[in-house]
Amino acid sequence: MKTLLTLIIIFSLSGCAYSISDINTANSDPVCVRECAATYSSCVSGGPQIGAKTETLRACRESYSVCISTCPPK
Repeated sequence: MKTLLTLIIIFSLSGCAYSISDINTANSDPVCVRECAATYSSCVSGGPQIGAKTETLRACRESYSVCISTCPPK
């Protein structure tokens, strides 16, 4: 039960702290944004499943942010 509670807390915190929804993509080229999103998705799904998941999400979010910053404007 303690392990389940710990996992619930980790996933709930990681969803808020490492979300990409707050990264502004409004002025970025839509094709580039989709490519960044695909890379982010691969990054998140390819990481460890337990333990270092929060660190993986943080790194993936940072990578997504850098990718978006290199996108040309609309």
